[in-house]
Amino acid sequence: MIKKTLLLILAFLIVIFIFLWIWTGGLSKTWQAAQTFPGLFNFLRGATSTITGFQLPWQMQFPTGASISPAGDGNASVERDTESFEGDYENLRSEITEAQNFGTPSPFRGRILIVGAGATRESDPAREYIEIAARADVTAPVAISGWSLQSAYTGVRAYIPRAVRIFAMGVVNRDEPIQLDPGSHAIVNSGVSPVGVSLRENICTGYLEQFQGFAPPLPNSCPIPGTLLSMTAGNLRTYGESCFDFLESVPQCTSPLSNIPPDLSPNCRAFVLNNLSYNGCVNMNQSRAVFLSDTWRVYLGGSAELWSNRHDVIRLLDAEGRTVDAITY
Repeated sequence: MIKKTLLLILAFLIVIFIFLWIWTGGLSKTWQAAQTFPGLFNFLRGATSTITGFQLPWQMQFPTGASISPAGDGNASVERDTESFEGDYENLRSEITEAQNFGTPSPFRGRILIVGAGATRESDPAREYIEIAARADVTAPVAISGWSLQSAYTGVRAYIPRAVRIFAMGVVNRDEPIQLDPGSHAIVNSGVSPVGVSLRENICTGYLEQFQGFAPPLPNSCPIPGTLLSMTAGNLRTYGESCFDFLESVPQCTSPLSNIPPDLSPNCRAFVLNNLSYNGCVNMNQSRAVFLSDTWRVYLGGSAELWSNRHDVIRLLDAEGRTVDAITY
């Protein structure tokens, strides 16, 4: 009797359980729970880790691993990486080429520069030249006599000579090492000097251009002839008024050797011959603070052109053969 009663109670409970299960969602809710169930073993153990290998028979398996970007973004990224690599390669190759062209750096690197090579393509050595300069912020003059210029293409090497600080015509001039002051520069010509020596420009050297050819031409910056005589009563009596008219008609940096009017007074004629010339200009002005220029004319004395007319690498080397600067064209 007791057994029968217990079975009836159990059957009643089962019916009640089935009724409640159907009433709370039944089979569909169980299906949804099974699809999102994180892992039976984790649930049973209460573990915090995820067991990805376990799944119910009806659950679909999805691939795992790194996220996959869309094909378009991947191609763009590869292209960017390729372009970056090619740019780095070109920069590295350029740096290697520059280092090979430059050679062993000199302690004077960055202080003395090659600033112009516009006439390196000239075939006439008298017209072929380059320009070098001292930076304006160097703290002391730099002696460049004994340095050299070398063609990396031909291997020709020419040495920078000494020069005359204040040149005089018709005498033996004393040369000295070329000192480049801060901001000064040197025009280095491949050929022979028109006046026989390298020299420093001054406010009178424009007179030399009248009888000799310089490349590039010397500045036409001589004192204006009309300003050489003050118009005072004493000078008018000494030189005559026609002397002042004539001086005002003479072009700058010109010696009027054969164009002196016959009506000029002997004193005026002597003044013109003594002062309107290179040596006369130097004698009158060399004590002035503005007499010397900041440019040297340097001549390497070559009988043939030194630099290639098409492409070359020209190095400026110090006395130890180390590279001060280089230019490529």
